Amino acid sequence: MRWEMGIDLGTRNVRAALPAEGPVLSQAAALALREGRDAPVNAGDAAFSVYGRTCEGVSVHFPLHDGTLKNNVHAEKLIQWVYYVTEERRKGKRLRALLTTAAHARAVQQEALLQAALDAGASEAGLISSDAASALGAGLDIMSPQASLIIDVGAGKVAAALFTRGLVAASAYLPYGVGRIDERIQRMLRTEKGFLVGPKTAEDIKQAMATALTPAPVSMPVAGLNLQKRVPEILEVEPEMVARACEEVVGELVFMVASVVDNAPEELAADLNDAGCVLAGGGATIAGLDKRLGDRLGIPTRVAESPGNCGVIGLAKVLEEPDKYESLILEKMAKQARH
Repeated sequence: MRWEMGIDLGTRNVRAALPAEGPVLSQAAALALREGRDAPVNAGDAAFSVYGRTCEGVSVHFPLHDGTLKNNVHAEKLIQWVYYVTEERRKGKRLRALLTTAAHARAVQQEALLQAALDAGASEAGLISSDAASALGAGLDIMSPQASLIIDVGAGKVAAALFTRGLVAASAYLPYGVGRIDERIQRMLRTEKGFLVGPKTAEDIKQAMATALTPAPVSMPVAGLNLQKRVPEILEVEPEMVARACEEVVGELVFMVASVVDNAPEELAADLNDAGCVLAGGGATIAGLDKRLGDRLGIPTRVAESPGNCGVIGLAKVLEEPDKYESLILEKMAKQARH
C-alpha cells in the first residue's frame, strides 16, 4: 500500500511528511480549547505559545501522555488540523495516513489512534512503531541481519529497541520521558526555594542546563513568583539542582538500556561492538548523555543528526519505499463505507 502522509504524533510535538517532499511540518502537539466549544481556538505552536498563560475558559491540551493516547477526541482534532495545514501540498490526493505509535501502547490505544485518524478525514490509516521510524530516520539499516540499537529519548517515554532483519530482538521502555525533568524542576523550585515557575519556563531551564554528567558551574536567571512575598522575582537557578532533577530519568534510562544489551542474544550483542547505539528524540541532546551511556555499555554511542526529527524522517523513508518496509506496519484500518 502507498501512503500519502506520515504523522509522527508525540507527547510534545507533531511532525508530518509527504512522499517526494519528506518532512513538511514540525509543531507542538498542542490544542487550545475553549470550554463548551468543539473547534480549537488554536493548534500547534500557536496553542503552545499560550501554555501556562491561558485566560479563563481556555485550556491547552496534549492528546498523548507518557507516549500513549490520552484523549481520543483531542487526537482527532489535532490530526484533523495536520490534514488541514498540509492540504494544499497534498493536492487533493486520497488520504492514506501512516502514524507512529509507541511499541508499548495497548491494542485498544492503537485502535483508538487509528480511529482518530479516520474520523479526522483519512480514508485509510496505518501504524508503525515509533522505535522503527526513529531508527530509520537515524540512518540505521534495521532490515539488515546485523543488529541495530536505537534509544528514543522523548518527552513522554524512553524506549530502547534492538533490531535485526526488521524485527525487534530485545527491547525495554520507561513509561515516562524527559518531560518528567520539567516537573521535577518545578517541584524542586517550589519546595526548596519557595519559587513558582510555569511549565514552559521549566522546559527552558531543562533545555539550557540539563546534563547527564557533572554540571558546569553556571547558573541561569529565571523569572517567577516568590511564594512567600507573592511578588514576581528573578531567581538564579543553580546547576546542581537541575542535575538532581535530571538524575532520576537519566539513571533509569542508563539502567534500562544496559538491561537490553545485557539480555540480548550473544551474536547480536557482539554486533554492537562495531555498530554501537544511536540516540534519537528531543531528549538525546541532554549534555553528556551519549558519553555516560557509552561508558556504561562499553560500545560506541552517538547522537543522531537532527535527533528530534528522526521519527518523521523515518516515516518519509517508508512513504518513499512502502514495499521495502511493509513488514514494519503494525496495524491498518479503513473507513467503512456508509450504506
